[in-house]
Amino acid sequence: MQLKKITIDKNVFLLIYKLAYDLLLLLLVTFSAILVAEGLLPGLISSKISFSKITIALILVLAAIAYLGKNLNISYSPMTNRKKVLPALVLFSFLLIGNSLLKFTFWENIIITITTLFIFFLIYELIVE
Repeated sequence: MQLKKITIDKNVFLLIYKLAYDLLLLLLVTFSAILVAEGLLPGLISSKISFSKITIALILVLAAIAYLGKNLNISYSPMTNRKKVLPALVLFSFLLIGNSLLKFTFWENIIITITTLFIFFLIYELIVE
């Protein structure tokens, strides 16, 4: 009995890369929806699903995409329209941070939220440069 040598075509790896990319999108959408649900109703999701499991899955999928992309010589040009999404993310972050600080007084809540968003903005500027 002879064993046949299995050869995997480059197209199979390209298909796996594309599926991993789609899985990454689904994981990110799921993770953000879970974070929003947890922000609105604390303990609803975290009592059943651990955030660390989703984070580990995200890291594994990112590692697979990076490994396959490097082996398949896939590269992308930098995104140029990042500034269009920033106002929506700032508003969304402002609402989530403000909601998590409801036990503080209104003015303390506003000051903490604006300070946090300013720090996030400075980090964003450091990363983009």
